[in-house]
Amino acid sequence: MNSGATRRPTVFSVSEIGDNQLEIRKSGSGGSLPLIVMAVVVVVWGLGPPITKLVTAPPLIGTFVRFGISSPLLLVVLAARGRVLSRKILLATALPGLSFGFNLIFVFSALQEATVSVLSTVIAMQPALLLVFAGPLFREYPSGRQLAFTLFGVVGAVGVILGAGSQVRSSWLGIGFAALALATFTLYFVLTRLARVDDEVDPIEWMAGINIWSFLSTIVPILLLADRSDWAQFGGADWLWISVVAFVTGVFGHVLMTWLHGHLEAARSSLYILTMHLVAVGLAWWIHDEPITWLQGMSGGVVLVCVALVVTAPDRREVQ
Repeated sequence: MNSGATRRPTVFSVSEIGDNQLEIRKSGSGGSLPLIVMAVVVVVWGLGPPITKLVTAPPLIGTFVRFGISSPLLLVVLAARGRVLSRKILLATALPGLSFGFNLIFVFSALQEATVSVLSTVIAMQPALLLVFAGPLFREYPSGRQLAFTLFGVVGAVGVILGAGSQVRSSWLGIGFAALALATFTLYFVLTRLARVDDEVDPIEWMAGINIWSFLSTIVPILLLADRSDWAQFGGADWLWISVVAFVTGVFGHVLMTWLHGHLEAARSSLYILTMHLVAVGLAWWIHDEPITWLQGMSGGVVLVCVALVVTAPDRREVQ
Protein backbone atom coordinates (compact mmCIF):
# COMPACT_ATOMS: atom_id res chain seq x y z
CA MET A 1 0.00 0.00 0.00
CA ASN A 2 1.38 3.35 -0.92
CA SER A 3 1.62 6.03 1.68
CA GLY A 4 -1.10 8.00 -0.05
CA ALA A 5 -3.44 5.07 -0.53
CA THR A 6 -6.59 4.75 1.45
CA ARG A 7 -7.92 1.71 3.19
CA ARG A 8 -11.45 1.07 4.34
CA PRO A 9 -11.47 1.06 8.14
CA THR A 10 -12.58 -2.12 9.85
CA VAL A 11 -13.28 -3.04 13.43
CA PHE A 12 -9.69 -4.25 13.71
CA SER A 13 -7.62 -1.29 12.60
CA VAL A 14 -7.97 2.13 10.99
CA SER A 15 -4.26 2.60 10.42
CA GLU A 16 -2.33 2.00 7.22
CA ILE A 17 0.52 -0.48 6.96
CA GLY A 18 2.75 -1.61 4.18
CA ASP A 19 2.05 -4.49 1.82
CA ASN A 20 4.57 -6.80 3.44
CA GLN A 21 4.21 -5.57 6.98
CA LEU A 22 2.73 -7.99 9.46
CA GLU A 23 0.52 -6.50 12.12
CA ILE A 24 1.36 -8.00 15.49
CA ARG A 25 -0.49 -7.10 18.62
CA LYS A 26 -1.77 -8.55 21.82
CA SER A 27 -4.93 -10.56 21.92
CA GLY A 28 -7.77 -8.52 20.48
CA SER A 29 -8.29 -4.81 20.55
CA GLY A 30 -9.26 -2.65 23.44
CA GLY A 31 -6.78 -4.11 25.94
CA SER A 32 -8.20 -6.69 28.31
CA LEU A 33 -11.88 -5.92 27.61
CA PRO A 34 -12.29 -8.59 24.88
CA LEU A 35 -10.83 -11.25 27.19
CA ILE A 36 -13.20 -10.20 30.00
CA VAL A 37 -16.16 -10.38 27.63
CA MET A 38 -14.90 -13.76 26.37
CA ALA A 39 -14.87 -15.03 29.96
CA VAL A 40 -18.51 -13.95 30.37
CA VAL A 41 -19.44 -15.75 27.13
CA VAL A 42 -17.72 -18.93 28.34
CA VAL A 43 -19.73 -18.87 31.58
CA VAL A 44 -23.14 -18.19 30.01
CA TRP A 45 -22.57 -20.72 27.20
CA GLY A 46 -21.34 -23.26 29.74
CA LEU A 47 -24.59 -22.70 31.62
CA GLY A 48 -26.54 -23.86 28.56
CA PRO A 49 -26.17 -27.67 28.66
CA PRO A 50 -26.97 -28.16 32.40
CA ILE A 51 -29.97 -25.82 32.19
CA THR A 52 -31.20 -27.37 28.93
CA LYS A 53 -31.16 -30.75 30.67
CA LEU A 54 -33.78 -29.39 33.10
CA VAL A 55 -36.25 -28.84 30.26
CA THR A 56 -38.64 -31.81 30.17
CA ALA A 57 -40.37 -31.00 26.86
CA PRO A 58 -39.23 -32.62 23.57
CA PRO A 59 -36.13 -30.89 22.14
CA LEU A 60 -37.83 -29.72 18.93
CA ILE A 61 -40.58 -28.01 20.90
CA GLY A 62 -38.00 -26.39 23.18
CA THR A 63 -36.04 -25.09 20.19
CA PHE A 64 -39.17 -23.65 18.57
CA VAL A 65 -40.17 -21.85 21.79
CA ARG A 66 -36.59 -20.71 22.43
CA PHE A 67 -36.35 -18.84 19.12
CA GLY A 68 -40.00 -17.82 19.30
CA ILE A 69 -39.45 -15.80 22.46
CA SER A 70 -35.94 -14.51 21.77
CA SER A 71 -36.73 -13.02 18.34
CA PRO A 72 -39.40 -10.55 19.55
CA LEU A 73 -37.22 -9.53 22.50
CA LEU A 74 -34.33 -8.57 20.22
CA LEU A 75 -36.68 -6.54 18.00
CA VAL A 76 -38.04 -4.75 21.08
CA VAL A 77 -34.50 -3.98 22.28
CA LEU A 78 -33.66 -2.61 18.83
CA ALA A 79 -36.77 -0.41 18.88
CA ALA A 80 -35.90 0.88 22.36
CA ARG A 81 -32.54 1.98 20.97
CA GLY A 82 -34.26 3.82 18.13
CA ARG A 83 -33.27 1.26 15.50
CA VAL A 84 -35.08 -1.22 13.29
CA LEU A 85 -33.92 -4.39 11.60
CA SER A 86 -32.79 -3.20 8.19
CA ARG A 87 -33.54 -5.11 5.02
CA LYS A 88 -29.80 -5.36 4.37
CA ILE A 89 -29.10 -7.09 7.69
CA LEU A 90 -32.17 -9.30 7.39
CA LEU A 91 -30.96 -10.61 4.03
CA ALA A 92 -27.34 -10.88 5.22
CA THR A 93 -28.36 -13.02 8.21
CA ALA A 94 -30.41 -15.48 6.14
CA LEU A 95 -27.69 -18.10 5.58
CA PRO A 96 -26.01 -17.87 9.01
CA GLY A 97 -29.43 -17.74 10.71
CA LEU A 98 -30.70 -20.82 8.90
CA SER A 99 -27.38 -22.52 9.66
CA PHE A 100 -27.80 -21.74 13.35
CA GLY A 101 -31.36 -23.05 13.38
CA PHE A 102 -30.47 -26.22 11.47
CA ASN A 103 -27.52 -26.66 13.82
CA LEU A 104 -29.88 -27.09 16.78
CA ILE A 105 -32.07 -29.45 14.75
CA PHE A 106 -29.03 -31.59 13.90
CA VAL A 107 -27.95 -31.48 17.55
CA PHE A 108 -31.30 -32.83 18.71
CA SER A 109 -31.31 -35.42 15.91
CA ALA A 110 -27.81 -36.57 16.89
CA LEU A 111 -28.89 -37.00 20.50
CA GLN A 112 -31.58 -39.44 19.34
CA GLU A 113 -28.84 -41.67 17.89
CA ALA A 114 -25.79 -40.96 20.06
CA THR A 115 -24.77 -40.01 23.57
CA VAL A 116 -24.00 -36.44 24.57
CA SER A 117 -20.33 -37.42 24.85
CA VAL A 118 -20.15 -38.40 21.17
CA LEU A 119 -21.84 -35.19 20.03
CA SER A 120 -19.72 -32.97 22.28
CA THR A 121 -16.52 -34.68 21.15
CA VAL A 122 -17.32 -33.96 17.50
CA ILE A 123 -18.27 -30.32 18.28
CA ALA A 124 -14.99 -29.87 20.18
CA MET A 125 -13.18 -30.29 16.85
CA GLN A 126 -14.29 -26.79 15.79
CA PRO A 127 -11.11 -24.90 16.82
CA ALA A 128 -8.99 -27.26 14.71
CA LEU A 129 -11.42 -26.87 11.79
CA LEU A 130 -11.27 -23.08 12.04
CA LEU A 131 -7.49 -23.13 11.78
CA VAL A 132 -7.98 -24.32 8.21
CA PHE A 133 -10.19 -21.33 7.36
CA ALA A 134 -8.50 -18.60 9.40
CA GLY A 135 -5.82 -17.82 6.83
CA PRO A 136 -7.69 -17.72 3.52
CA LEU A 137 -10.92 -16.26 4.93
CA PHE A 138 -9.80 -13.84 7.64
CA ARG A 139 -6.12 -13.32 6.75
CA GLU A 140 -5.29 -14.49 10.26
CA TYR A 141 -2.25 -16.75 10.23
CA PRO A 142 -1.72 -18.50 13.58
CA SER A 143 1.81 -19.03 14.80
CA GLY A 144 3.22 -22.48 15.39
CA ARG A 145 2.66 -21.92 19.09
CA GLN A 146 -1.04 -21.21 18.54
CA LEU A 147 -1.41 -24.24 16.29
CA ALA A 148 0.24 -26.58 18.79
CA PHE A 149 -1.66 -25.40 21.85
CA THR A 150 -4.97 -25.32 19.96
CA LEU A 151 -4.56 -28.99 19.11
CA PHE A 152 -3.55 -29.78 22.71
CA GLY A 153 -6.59 -27.82 23.89
CA VAL A 154 -8.90 -29.85 21.65
CA VAL A 155 -7.43 -33.07 23.07
CA GLY A 156 -7.95 -31.72 26.59
CA ALA A 157 -11.57 -30.80 25.84
CA VAL A 158 -12.22 -34.31 24.52
CA GLY A 159 -10.78 -35.66 27.76
CA VAL A 160 -13.13 -33.46 29.80
CA ILE A 161 -16.12 -34.72 27.80
CA LEU A 162 -15.26 -38.42 27.68
CA GLY A 163 -13.69 -38.54 31.14
CA ALA A 164 -17.05 -38.92 32.86
CA GLY A 165 -16.81 -42.64 32.20
CA SER A 166 -20.36 -42.88 30.84
CA GLN A 167 -21.07 -45.43 28.14
CA VAL A 168 -20.29 -44.04 24.70
CA ARG A 169 -22.68 -45.20 22.00
CA SER A 170 -23.64 -44.02 18.56
CA SER A 171 -24.95 -45.23 15.24
CA TRP A 172 -23.41 -44.10 11.98
CA LEU A 173 -26.48 -41.91 11.53
CA GLY A 174 -25.75 -40.27 14.88
CA ILE A 175 -22.16 -39.56 13.86
CA GLY A 176 -23.44 -38.10 10.60
CA PHE A 177 -25.85 -35.79 12.41
CA ALA A 178 -23.06 -34.73 14.79
CA ALA A 179 -20.81 -33.91 11.83
CA LEU A 180 -23.62 -31.86 10.28
CA ALA A 181 -24.04 -30.05 13.61
CA LEU A 182 -20.33 -29.22 13.58
CA ALA A 183 -20.49 -28.04 9.95
CA THR A 184 -23.57 -25.84 10.43
CA PHE A 185 -22.29 -24.19 13.63
CA THR A 186 -18.91 -23.57 11.99
CA LEU A 187 -20.70 -22.03 8.99
CA TYR A 188 -22.71 -19.77 11.33
CA PHE A 189 -19.52 -18.86 13.22
CA VAL A 190 -17.53 -18.12 10.06
CA LEU A 191 -20.26 -16.08 8.34
CA THR A 192 -20.83 -13.98 11.45
CA ARG A 193 -17.08 -13.47 11.78
CA LEU A 194 -16.83 -12.39 8.13
CA ALA A 195 -19.64 -9.87 8.64
CA ARG A 196 -17.77 -8.34 11.56
CA VAL A 197 -14.58 -8.11 9.49
CA ASP A 198 -16.16 -6.44 6.47
CA ASP A 199 -18.49 -4.02 8.25
CA GLU A 200 -19.15 -2.52 11.65
CA VAL A 201 -22.29 -4.56 12.30
CA ASP A 202 -24.50 -3.80 15.29
CA PRO A 203 -24.43 -7.05 17.34
CA ILE A 204 -28.05 -6.76 18.53
CA GLU A 205 -29.38 -6.07 15.04
CA TRP A 206 -27.33 -8.95 13.66
CA MET A 207 -28.60 -11.40 16.28
CA ALA A 208 -32.19 -10.23 15.73
CA GLY A 209 -31.87 -11.32 12.10
CA ILE A 210 -30.15 -14.57 13.11
CA ASN A 211 -32.93 -15.47 15.56
CA ILE A 212 -35.72 -14.72 13.08
CA TRP A 213 -34.20 -17.00 10.44
CA SER A 214 -33.45 -19.66 13.07
CA PHE A 215 -37.08 -19.53 14.17
CA LEU A 216 -38.21 -19.93 10.56
CA SER A 217 -35.95 -22.97 10.17
CA THR A 218 -37.87 -24.79 12.93
CA ILE A 219 -41.35 -24.33 11.43
CA VAL A 220 -41.20 -27.11 8.84
CA PRO A 221 -39.78 -29.74 11.27
CA ILE A 222 -42.44 -28.75 13.82
CA LEU A 223 -45.23 -29.18 11.27
CA LEU A 224 -43.86 -32.53 10.09
CA LEU A 225 -42.64 -34.13 13.31
CA ALA A 226 -44.46 -32.63 16.30
CA ASP A 227 -47.95 -33.64 17.45
CA ARG A 228 -50.35 -32.53 20.14
CA SER A 229 -48.82 -34.82 22.76
CA ASP A 230 -45.43 -33.15 22.27
CA TRP A 231 -46.93 -29.71 22.92
CA ALA A 232 -48.72 -31.05 26.00
CA GLN A 233 -45.35 -31.88 27.58
CA PHE A 234 -44.24 -28.25 27.55
CA GLY A 235 -45.25 -26.18 30.55
CA GLY A 236 -44.59 -25.39 34.18
CA ALA A 237 -40.89 -25.01 35.00
CA ASP A 238 -40.02 -25.48 31.33
CA TRP A 239 -40.93 -21.83 30.75
CA LEU A 240 -38.35 -20.76 33.34
CA TRP A 241 -35.53 -22.94 32.03
CA ILE A 242 -36.18 -22.25 28.35
CA SER A 243 -36.25 -18.51 29.15
CA VAL A 244 -32.81 -18.80 30.76
CA VAL A 245 -31.52 -20.64 27.68
CA ALA A 246 -33.13 -18.14 25.32
CA PHE A 247 -32.25 -14.88 27.05
CA VAL A 248 -29.04 -15.62 28.97
CA THR A 249 -27.23 -18.27 26.93
CA GLY A 250 -28.87 -17.27 23.66
CA VAL A 251 -29.49 -13.52 23.40
CA PHE A 252 -26.93 -12.27 25.92
CA GLY A 253 -24.19 -14.78 25.10
CA HIS A 254 -24.49 -14.60 21.32
CA VAL A 255 -24.75 -10.81 21.21
CA LEU A 256 -21.51 -10.61 23.19
CA MET A 257 -19.92 -13.22 20.91
CA THR A 258 -20.97 -11.23 17.83
CA TRP A 259 -19.23 -8.19 19.30
CA LEU A 260 -16.16 -10.29 20.07
CA HIS A 261 -15.85 -11.38 16.44
CA GLY A 262 -14.59 -7.88 15.73
CA HIS A 263 -11.99 -7.94 18.49
CA LEU A 264 -10.49 -11.44 18.65
CA GLU A 265 -9.00 -13.75 16.05
CA ALA A 266 -11.42 -16.50 15.03
CA ALA A 267 -8.99 -19.30 15.90
CA ARG A 268 -8.34 -17.74 19.33
CA SER A 269 -11.97 -17.16 20.26
CA SER A 270 -12.89 -20.68 19.17
CA LEU A 271 -10.14 -22.10 21.37
CA TYR A 272 -11.28 -20.04 24.36
CA ILE A 273 -14.81 -21.41 23.91
CA LEU A 274 -13.43 -24.87 24.74
CA THR A 275 -13.36 -23.78 28.38
CA MET A 276 -17.18 -23.75 28.38
CA HIS A 277 -16.95 -27.55 28.71
CA LEU A 278 -15.24 -27.02 32.08
CA VAL A 279 -18.06 -24.72 33.18
CA ALA A 280 -20.69 -27.18 31.94
CA VAL A 281 -19.09 -30.12 33.77
CA GLY A 282 -18.77 -28.11 36.98
CA LEU A 283 -22.39 -26.93 36.86
CA ALA A 284 -23.59 -30.44 36.01
CA TRP A 285 -21.84 -31.65 39.19
CA TRP A 286 -23.61 -28.92 41.21
CA ILE A 287 -27.06 -29.07 39.56
CA HIS A 288 -27.38 -32.72 38.54
CA ASP A 289 -24.94 -34.41 40.97
CA GLU A 290 -22.87 -35.71 38.07
CA PRO A 291 -19.46 -36.81 39.40
CA ILE A 292 -16.18 -35.28 38.21
CA THR A 293 -13.45 -37.85 37.59
CA TRP A 294 -9.70 -37.43 37.91
CA LEU A 295 -9.38 -37.69 34.11
CA GLN A 296 -11.78 -34.78 33.68
CA GLY A 297 -9.80 -32.75 36.22
CA MET A 298 -6.48 -33.39 34.48
CA SER A 299 -7.95 -32.74 31.03
CA GLY A 300 -9.50 -29.51 32.27
CA GLY A 301 -6.09 -28.44 33.50
CA VAL A 302 -4.65 -29.08 30.03
CA VAL A 303 -7.34 -26.88 28.46
CA LEU A 304 -6.69 -24.04 30.91
CA VAL A 305 -2.93 -24.17 30.39
CA CYS A 306 -3.30 -24.18 26.59
CA VAL A 307 -5.71 -21.25 26.68
CA ALA A 308 -3.42 -19.31 29.03
CA LEU A 309 -0.43 -19.86 26.75
CA VAL A 310 -2.35 -18.76 23.65
CA VAL A 311 -3.70 -15.68 25.48
CA THR A 312 -0.12 -14.51 26.07
CA ALA A 313 0.85 -15.02 22.42
CA PRO A 314 0.57 -11.97 20.11
CA ASP A 315 -2.06 -11.75 17.39
CA ARG A 316 -0.71 -12.11 13.87
CA ARG A 317 -2.96 -10.68 11.21
CA GLU A 318 -1.94 -9.98 7.67
CA VAL A 319 -3.60 -6.75 6.57
CA GLN A 320 -3.76 -5.73 2.98
